[in-house]
Amino acid sequence: MGMRPRRPGPVEGISMEDIEGRGATRPGRRRQRTRRLVPLAFVVLLVASAAFTFLRSPYFQVQHIDVRGLTNLSTEKVVVACGLAQDENIFDVDLRAITARLKAIPRVDKVQVSRRLPCTIVIDVRERVPVAVIPYAGYFVEVDATGLAIGLEEAYRGRELPLVTGLTLRSVKVGHPVDAPEISSALTLIAVLPASVLQQVSEVNFSSSRGFCLYMQSGTQAIIGEGTEEELRSRATVLDALLARLEQEGAHATYIDVRFEKRPVVRTGR
Repeated sequence: MGMRPRRPGPVEGISMEDIEGRGATRPGRRRQRTRRLVPLAFVVLLVASAAFTFLRSPYFQVQHIDVRGLTNLSTEKVVVACGLAQDENIFDVDLRAITARLKAIPRVDKVQVSRRLPCTIVIDVRERVPVAVIPYAGYFVEVDATGLAIGLEEAYRGRELPLVTGLTLRSVKVGHPVDAPEISSALTLIAVLPASVLQQVSEVNFSSSRGFCLYMQSGTQAIIGEGTEEELRSRATVLDALLARLEQEGAHATYIDVRFEKRPVVRTGR
């Protein structure tokens, strides 16, 4: 005969009353935990609400714009270009949008915009450096070393920058590269001129017959011609040496031609 299966009995040492009692206490413990969590959640919500209200308060409204690094641009122009709304919250300010708007200014090369809590926007600007001025349609256009037209003036205000003339200008628009076949060579020549020579140059003229000619403030006419960057640099070095020697001798040259470096032509006069 087969054996009858045994009914499972209580685990040794644990009675049914204990098991039932333990099961009965679980809902009660859950209710106690829930009662403790409700006040905590309320506190967290209250703190978050207070923090949000504080961050949206007038304490964090933009009140100052600190603009740094300007040379030719005015602070007013930069501030207007930012496009900030009056009393705008500092956390609502779109730094990328401001950066894009400022980079659209032709004179601006690089810009960094940041927040300085509680109420200041900081703008660090690096301007493009003008290296020459080109007369065009009755105006004077400032260009940087890349040939970008970065500014327009009604008058040639000084001798700090050389005037570049004789170029075949096809198109000149501020904020765009100057469209002229000779502009690259002209800017290369200006870049390779020693500082001692460049500070004496009032005009850089181009003609198809002789290339580039420098008109010095002293009245000296120096023919450089055309060539590669290395050739222009070498001729500029020869010119620098000749001018230095003439100064030492107390002589003044009316005409210098360094197109043939080993046989430069120098004409002196009173």
